[in-house]
Amino acid sequence: MGKPIKAYGGNGAAVIYEYANKTGVIRCGGKIGWRSTNPGNIKVGSYAREFGSIGNNGQFAIFPDFSTGRRAIYNILRKPIYRNVTLGEAINVYAPPKENDTEEYIKFITDYTPFDRTDPMVSIDNWLLVDVIIKKEGYLNTANQGEVKFIPDVTKKNKYRWRTRKDIVVRKEHRGREGEEFYWDNPPEGGH
Repeated sequence: MGKPIKAYGGNGAAVIYEYANKTGVIRCGGKIGWRSTNPGNIKVGSYAREFGSIGNNGQFAIFPDFSTGRRAIYNILRKPIYRNVTLGEAINVYAPPKENDTEEYIKFITDYTPFDRTDPMVSIDNWLLVDVIIKKEGYLNTANQGEVKFIPDVTKKNKYRWRTRKDIVVRKEHRGREGEEFYWDNPPEGGH
């Protein structure tokens, strides 16, 4: 079957992977990093596209497989924004305080490696760092994994009906889409 050629994420709860022969798989349940084969929880953007992303699942990139996602972490950490600083400064960019407990993230890395937060990134074994990031993100924890279902003809799964929880926290623009159909490869304004 090979690697998937594209993938569609929806509201973050599932990802459909499409193969060249029009078969596919859907990953649902588990953590978003697992559903998106994105072991480093890399966000959508130019770095993700440069290093093999084949779609997005909300704000997170989707990679065709674990090895591509793992290599993407490695390649991102080799970018000048990460290489010309200390480990602590690099993690402050990779796992910013507005989205993570960055200090706890740095401590996790220093606890599981011989690295210190003040070590220059250019002196660090990136593969060891990558594997500790994957551990921190919980990708390999089987409790974070959901189920994978085979799709014999992915062309029949190319659209979905928008559903909300119909409660008071549903955003106005989402409430207005209730019941409408959208195509995975043509998202509504603002995304799936």
